[in-house]
Amino acid sequence: MRLSERFHVTRPLEEMECALVRAAVADPGLVTPLEEAILRTALGLARIYRVRHEGRDVGVGAALEPWRAEVMRRMGPVLRRKAPPRRDELVPLARDFRDATRRERDALLARHAHRLPREALLRELTHKALVVVAGGGGGSGYVYLGALSLLEEHGLRPALLAGTSMGAILSLFRSRHAHFDQADVVNIIRGLSWRKLFRVVSTENRYGLPAALRLYLRAGIGRYFNSGPGEPGTRLSALQVPTLVAVSGIRRGMLPHPVEFYEQLLGPSPLSLANPVALAGRVQGTLAALSELFNRPEVMVKLHLGLDAETREFDALDAAGFSSALPGVIHYDVLREDLRMRELLDGLFESRQLFRLVDGGLTDNLPVKAAWRAVQKGSLGTRNAFFLALNGFSMKLTTPLWLPLQRLAELTAAPNRPYAHLVKDFRRTLSPLELVPSVEQANEALQLGRRQLAEEMPFLVRMMAPVPVVP
Repeated sequence: MRLSERFHVTRPLEEMECALVRAAVADPGLVTPLEEAILRTALGLARIYRVRHEGRDVGVGAALEPWRAEVMRRMGPVLRRKAPPRRDELVPLARDFRDATRRERDALLARHAHRLPREALLRELTHKALVVVAGGGGGSGYVYLGALSLLEEHGLRPALLAGTSMGAILSLFRSRHAHFDQADVVNIIRGLSWRKLFRVVSTENRYGLPAALRLYLRAGIGRYFNSGPGEPGTRLSALQVPTLVAVSGIRRGMLPHPVEFYEQLLGPSPLSLANPVALAGRVQGTLAALSELFNRPEVMVKLHLGLDAETREFDALDAAGFSSALPGVIHYDVLREDLRMRELLDGLFESRQLFRLVDGGLTDNLPVKAAWRAVQKGSLGTRNAFFLALNGFSMKLTTPLWLPLQRLAELTAAPNRPYAHLVKDFRRTLSPLELVPSVEQANEALQLGRRQLAEEMPFLVRMMAPVPVVP
């Protein structure tokens, strides 16, 4: 079965589990802990197609097809409707499914006795992995730090991260260590400056599309990723938390204008752009050029660095830099003498027939589907995962200046929304232009992120708590 087909089969079962947990959070008397465990185990068993054990997958999907149909038939009418389930509906289901679930589970173990140990199946049924996806949007993305801080406070640590543009940069901050230290990130921000990160000098371009501002990510945060002068940077494969980075590729011979057009897009006087105030009035001028790329999908290639062996050895800062390179506004490139990265990029450009790399938001501003595919291919060892998407650049009537760009970003975010169990659209954020916030602004963003995600924490904590083994 193809992954797209499996998604359409398993997603209703996962949505039913979310509906059950949300209802139980809203009404503490709805189900007992045992009743909830029985119902969630029945749903969990129904969604399984493969179980990973000792690096190999054991296929069980076909054997569970009758069980899947029975669970959908009995639980679907109660958990898939708009109205919340009632206790008088759930108690009979829990009573009937208790013995039935145990029999089905034990029969499956007996059928695969030599390949599937009991502990492997129980682990797949009882433990969820958390996947956090962070979208782009410049300074509006700093609210993600508050969300990550709140998750850490509740003991919820991501097993996989995926990000685009600013979401990719902040995902790298999170992926440096198994735990998240809010104070550590604030100290990193304290040492940043607009002049350190952005320059308006004219340089060659090799892999990126030239623009008015050059992003020097290594100068700003390189020392936190072993990327000092002459030192090899941390690779995506070496991060403490596995991370995927969305990048857009422009196909060879498909760029709508000469490269010089994009370098001059913000005007002939780039020196006036070396601060966010001057930049604000000019960014809107890029809208037509960006729309041209959005509206011509044949021009673009969607890339997810870290998803496959070809890109897993990508330098982490280079991945985030290319993901942040907004055409006409920000240029990122690998111009240093780094033979390994140049060979990797040359090979990628040849195999994908690419001309330049640019902002991941042009093709995938909220890369949940890519993260879902990575999990389904076995990258975490489990397929039992909860996908939390953080979107700081959602459309807001309170920020009319950014609505046109937000609308374009939503074109690529919308196809990803069905793959997330929860999409948190942040309504209050810093300005997208606050790319280098002050410590005060960073703390404000942290508090905004924490406050807005707080309403979802009872649900998240209950969803991620291990499900007790049904006796």
